[in-house]
Amino acid sequence: MSAANSDHEMTEPTEPATLGKPATEYGLPNDEILVEVPVYLTQKLAKQLHLLQYPQKNSTVRKGELNPRDARIKPVHGQLELDIPLDVDSPMYNDERGRELGGGLGTGRRLDITTLGSVDIPKNSDYLAGVIHHGELHLTNIAKVTQLRPSLKYLDRLAEKKLAESKIDDYEEPDDEKDAKTQTIQVTVRSAQAEEALRQQQHSIAFIQKKLEEEPWSRLSYYDVGTSESVSKCGKLVATNREPLVCRTTPDEYLTSVIGSTAPDV
Repeated sequence: MSAANSDHEMTEPTEPATLGKPATEYGLPNDEILVEVPVYLTQKLAKQLHLLQYPQKNSTVRKGELNPRDARIKPVHGQLELDIPLDVDSPMYNDERGRELGGGLGTGRRLDITTLGSVDIPKNSDYLAGVIHHGELHLTNIAKVTQLRPSLKYLDRLAEKKLAESKIDDYEEPDDEKDAKTQTIQVTVRSAQAEEALRQQQHSIAFIQKKLEEEPWSRLSYYDVGTSESVSKCGKLVATNREPLVCRTTPDEYLTSVIGSTAPDV
């Protein structure tokens, strides 16, 4: 049910509303309603709330499990990275291989972290974060859904380093270039069609990737579940304004606008 204002209680309009199709029309049992829960909407964190998914984990991330050594973000493009420490004291850790791969970190140390990089998920539907507080359901829109996957940039840096070294070893200046150097100056006159092609190129994937790489990183502070900072933010998921909303749609129309279709897969 859409509403005129945010951060308010979501209630039924004063006029009788259509409650949508009964469950029996979907071929489902007509279950008895056991409890009705007041629903509130709040927008306090709607522009800041991100859902982070870890597709390579088999279970929920537990408290204290990540504890990143460093966290950073590129706010314009929304790219996020977390440096998660590796257990270098584990008998499963290969110290020799770790020192070899550490060359890709550019710090001179062995590989002692794994970097999780963000991959944006196409927005096919809207997500909401819900909190049950004193028997009430408080909902906040989630601004963005992101998956965090291991980044292997250190392997790319190692490959680039080896390639550069091989070029230096293999390079031999030709005799005709030893005697004289020629400098070529190229003058380019672009037509209107070329200008249009250039504008299109600037919106290409390569151009966007270049702009992404040029944006500097901003440091982030990471607060785990249960910390005072985390608890303070969670408190903002609870609506404080209890002014009733006047609904402009039926429950079916509202749910369809949020999740697409309300018809179950049967």
